[in-house]
Amino acid sequence: MKRLSVTWASLMVVAQIGAVVEADESCIPTKSDYLGPYYISGTLETNALNRMGRPGESLLVTGRILSAASGGRPLAGAKLEVWQTDGAGNYYPQGAGDRADYEPAEIDLRGTLITDIEGRYRFTTVVPGNYFPRPRHFHYRIVAPDHMPLVTQLYISAEGLSHQQGDRCRHAPLEKTAQGFLYNAPDIYLQPID
Repeated sequence: MKRLSVTWASLMVVAQIGAVVEADESCIPTKSDYLGPYYISGTLETNALNRMGRPGESLLVTGRILSAASGGRPLAGAKLEVWQTDGAGNYYPQGAGDRADYEPAEIDLRGTLITDIEGRYRFTTVVPGNYFPRPRHFHYRIVAPDHMPLVTQLYISAEGLSHQQGDRCRHAPLEKTAQGFLYNAPDIYLQPID
């Protein structure tokens, strides 16, 4: 498998251009989804999810975490836990629990990320595979000060599936690049604590 290079300048310009879209009020706050059967708490902080070279096409994921409060301010320092399948639809591990429950080599395609001052995050990985009956997706668990925690899933759109799970606000297409693929994730809006 060919790994992505760390020269992201041209891809980040594309990602930033794609993020300057007016928010659809019906997408705020981001809807929750179920946690899924393979959540592992305490994953390492990393922006390179495919540490073990699992099969799949190279992918850069970019996105933003924002407040659902009026104005949609960026949430700096939000903590995202992300997990997904490899290109063949397999999780590593196919189990749940805490990172301490597993050997380091058993845990892959998972990581914890912290948003920058503009609420942005990015990570490298592989394009997730689907497993029947699920379309390709990413799992997110997000916490930020003064906001409700959120568990959600983001989906890859335009795959020819007539009934994908999740609302349209959590879908985005893959874009082919010279380095692999780019996924400009839909903005995620967290509900403030009243």
